[in-house]
Amino acid sequence: MSSSSLPIRNRNKQNDPSHEKNELEQERVILWELNKDLEENESISKEIVDSLSHELRTPIVSIKAYSDMMLEGKFGNLTQEQQEKLERIKTNVDLLVNAIFKILEKSIKQDYKKLA
Repeated sequence: MSSSSLPIRNRNKQNDPSHEKNELEQERVILWELNKDLEENESISKEIVDSLSHELRTPIVSIKAYSDMMLEGKFGNLTQEQQEKLERIKTNVDLLVNAIFKILEKSIKQDYKKLA
């Protein structure tokens, strides 16, 4: 459908600068609101990562330290089964620590990209 076949009312609206300005203003407001929501979500995500890493690292340090001390025999001799279970705990704690560091590293890289 060519513009000459459009109804006069639509042709006038399309060429009306105030109509275009109003549409642009509406789009600007929508973009501003989306940007605001994105910034809030990023802030919340950062708070979650920071809190989570702190809340997880605190007990992990104790678990790791006591596991190491027990494996070293500081609290007495261990049975073979106890030693195997503690080795599994130690391995899983190390995996968890590595996962936390990777999450923190990604968070730090994202913060650095924002500053650059």
